[in-house]
Amino acid sequence: MAAEPVRITGLQLGLNAALTRLVVEASAPLDALLEATPDGLGLTLVLPPASWTSPPPQPRAAGLIGHIGQPVIGTDRIALTLDLIEPAVVERSFRLPSQGQDHTRHRLVIDLRPADPGAFLLAFAAPVRLPLTTAADIVPPPAAINERRRLIVLDPGHGGQDPGAISASGRFEKDITLAVAKAVAARLNRTGRYRVLLTREQDRFVRLPQRVNLARQHEADLFISIHADSLGGDRVTRGASVYTLAEFATDHEAEALALRENKADLLAEDATAGAVDDVISILLDLASRDTARLSSRFAGLLTANLREQIPLRSNPMRAANFRVLTAPDVPSVLLELGYLSNPTDEALLFSEGGRAQLAEAVAQAIDRFFGVEAQVAR
Repeated sequence: MAAEPVRITGLQLGLNAALTRLVVEASAPLDALLEATPDGLGLTLVLPPASWTSPPPQPRAAGLIGHIGQPVIGTDRIALTLDLIEPAVVERSFRLPSQGQDHTRHRLVIDLRPADPGAFLLAFAAPVRLPLTTAADIVPPPAAINERRRLIVLDPGHGGQDPGAISASGRFEKDITLAVAKAVAARLNRTGRYRVLLTREQDRFVRLPQRVNLARQHEADLFISIHADSLGGDRVTRGASVYTLAEFATDHEAEALALRENKADLLAEDATAGAVDDVISILLDLASRDTARLSSRFAGLLTANLREQIPLRSNPMRAANFRVLTAPDVPSVLLELGYLSNPTDEALLFSEGGRAQLAEAVAQAIDRFFGVEAQVAR
């Protein structure tokens, strides 16, 4: 009698101490290959021919793995693409045999750890055969280590002599951006998972390069600049949007917004042409495509989570040449909370409930970005 074909029955993705763990469940023991993708930004997991008639749910991002692609099923193999948020190598890989009465649940465990680009290229110069070792019993997880908590820099826009946008009722953008930043910081601090730094904690003016440099000097893991907009006599347009850095804006509105925000430094008495040159230099040296890719990924997560809490603009993911987003080594986005020229947006943003909704959406997006299972805030 011919052997029953192997069936892939599940995928699991999560964190195990400081490692990112991918588990492939199957009806029989599995071998696999892990190889670098042609663009060097991810890995391809190659499994032997198997039945995938009811594909398991694709797990959400976790740790080093930003996304798992849909399986490409061929006659001689199944291939899964793993998008990485930074270079990684296999720390260990092993099989877990079936336990108890379930004799059809075999698992291939793959643990990844961060690595520098050189180590990544060396490790995957040729496909890596998995498992690296075969375990007869469940392998105990490595001892927990004190992993550095991620640093989130929140940047409340404007301040001091720069009020930013002004609502029809006379309220200032600089006040709402600071209030929202503090609400997000409080929400993140309650988790115990992050360190949070604000570029300003009071009503004072901070130049744009100083905001960028603060994030870079402290080696921030994520930078979020918080703003609100106003469209003069337009009381209809409303909704939040998320911007990433681009040399050319996605539309005229995005370009106009970037010009308005970039002019903030003109209010500083010590603003000089040299400061502008520094920004241009940073733009020209924006060498990290990984940073741009991570910024876009977080923008997508933030947009998705905001949509569950508050209204969004049409095409809410946009891009423009914002000076405050020019850190080449820190994923950065600019969050436009809404329009102070719209009475409904204004009421939402200046309410404690509205700020709580925003803080929840931002915190959940950050959790998803870093692959942390969200927990109920205490």
